Amino acid sequence: MGERPVLRDDARDVGQRDFLDLRRFSRLGELSGLAAAQQPPWADHMDLECIRAELAALPALVGHRDIGALGRALGRVAAGEAYVLHIGECAELFSMATAEHVARRLALYRRMADHLAGRTGREVVLVLRMAGQHAKPRSRPTETGPDGVELPVYRGDAVNDLATDTQARQADPWRLLTSYDRSQDTLKHLEAGGGPGRPVFVSHEALLRDYEEPLTRGGPTLYAAGGHLVWIGERTRDVRDWHVQWAASLANPVGVKAGPDISRYDVIDLVRTLDPHGRPGRLTLISRMGAARTGRLDPLARAVAQARAPVVWQCDPMHGNTRTWADTKVRLLPDLRAEIDAFVRTLREQGCHPGGLHLEVTPDAVHECHEELPTAGSTGRPPCDPRLNADQALEIVDHFADRLTHRPNGDST
Repeated sequence: MGERPVLRDDARDVGQRDFLDLRRFSRLGELSGLAAAQQPPWADHMDLECIRAELAALPALVGHRDIGALGRALGRVAAGEAYVLHIGECAELFSMATAEHVARRLALYRRMADHLAGRTGREVVLVLRMAGQHAKPRSRPTETGPDGVELPVYRGDAVNDLATDTQARQADPWRLLTSYDRSQDTLKHLEAGGGPGRPVFVSHEALLRDYEEPLTRGGPTLYAAGGHLVWIGERTRDVRDWHVQWAASLANPVGVKAGPDISRYDVIDLVRTLDPHGRPGRLTLISRMGAARTGRLDPLARAVAQARAPVVWQCDPMHGNTRTWADTKVRLLPDLRAEIDAFVRTLREQGCHPGGLHLEVTPDAVHECHEELPTAGSTGRPPCDPRLNADQALEIVDHFADRLTHRPNGDST
């Protein structure tokens, strides 16, 4: 990662004081004893508290006004008046925070949103997995490297390095400060390349407690200052644990991934905890069942509809459809289409609005998703999970639009 940053003299005192004040005058202090899954093994690192203090002293990356604007836009999605595209890289590498790469991503993602808007005749809210998507939950703590050596698993650039050697894979909390810097760089490039037209909002999976907690801002009303929207993953959505309880304290829109093992009781508990006042646009439920288990969505949608909860429904057709083939992760496009079909059909049967898609997409010329299982050596090896390339992503958006604009009775959307 290069030379480690040196804490400013005032950050050791002022930053630490700001962080402690935030914990004393907010609900964060009440949450300090809760369990937090999927955390890196760095709790005993001698510099951790100083790093947290430095993060607490840094400026917010996003502000109240834009967070409120996204909440209102998602409220229109919840009401059935608009759609949302929530798209970006599986895991952002620090090296992606360049003007060139940010511009290529933004151009593709805007093109996708404009295409969906043109097909449906509705507003499309664009939420990017950018400017902070540097950490990933993992199913195993280790993985086998190309030389057969067991290595700590890659957890995203905010935690360790993708390079396949033991030293690079050590969890290093100093990388949290680099994550903040690269997020700030990305936001600057987005602002410089934004131009007129569609507003752009950024988001990431709120995974790392030692990053999210110091970047929580506000007084009586708290907000996550690292993204306009934050979401909680399938592995960290226990309503009793830190991730959900922290998110319940925020003013930001919040998403939750919902996989095939979630029950309707779990979903209602999440709704009651994260959106007790029934604010349209506050809560997004991101369905990720897998093509073979789409029937699990029906009781969830029915329970939410019966509760009259004004949630946004997104379909993530990617994470439940990951296969391992020749020691490489792949995703098959027919599986993605099948899950999208079931998502739209199921939600409409329950009187709910199929609000949008949650996709992992890159502008790079990759071949990680396929129509059928590839031959050995013909698929790319992604940094984390397989991503759609530009042509595939636009085709998937077209497929979603086809399902939205075609109803069994012949009416259009």
